[in-house]
Amino acid sequence: MFLMMGFGFLIFLALIFSAFKLMKLNSPSPFSLSSNSALNILNERYAKDEINEEEYTKKKIILSKKTRGNLL
Repeated sequence: MFLMMGFGFLIFLALIFSAFKLMKLNSPSPFSLSSNSALNILNERYAKDEINEEEYTKKKIILSKKTRGNLL
């Protein structure tokens, strides 16, 4: 009887663990959200002609370095 209860408890824990893993896989990383939103803002500012091409290129390089740094 105790063996069956222990086995049921292990299955229950495995289900909870799997549910958390699935939720984590489906939710984006906070680092990717911030870098993508920063890049989107940069793209919008360039499209609205608020910044010139030189400034856009410099900032885009900086953002890409930060994004790669967060992924490591």
